[in-house]
Amino acid sequence: MSDNINPISKISVVAYPDACLSTKAENVVDFEDEKYLDLVDQLVKKMSEFDHCVGLAANQIGSNLNVFVADASKNKREVSKYGFSVVVNAAIVERSGEIKKREGCMSVTDLTVDVTRSEKIRVEGQDGSGSEISFELEGFEARVFQHEIDHLHGKVILDRARSTRDIYIRKHYTK
Repeated sequence: MSDNINPISKISVVAYPDACLSTKAENVVDFEDEKYLDLVDQLVKKMSEFDHCVGLAANQIGSNLNVFVADASKNKREVSKYGFSVVVNAAIVERSGEIKKREGCMSVTDLTVDVTRSEKIRVEGQDGSGSEISFELEGFEARVFQHEIDHLHGKVILDRARSTRDIYIRKHYTK
């Protein structure tokens, strides 16, 4: 292999309807395991390859571990409270309000979907090294976390569509 080739670039984002996307993730128990550490590195690097990617779950790159990365600060329309995060074994423990907005997904590349999600949530889990963490989220940042947690529960945005009228062909823009 040439030194100029980034092996992470060869990792593909899993596309719907791959079975990996409909499988519930398994909790991480060993935060020192090489496969887990490599997975976190792969998620971080793969997400950074896409300017518009604000989150990526482990099953989107073929792993069944309960891990995702998120960075809602990439959205310049809303302020991000937390910025970049590695979240492991996440669970939504509180939620309030509802709002319907359009979402895209790296695994459903040609469609967007109007998805109803909670406006505010509290998420508990662990950081990349296994320390307990808690997030109080609202707005776009709450939406990103809910989207990624859905992936880890085996759901994609198409599963959230209430009818076919909520599904749209994605607009692709040229420079």
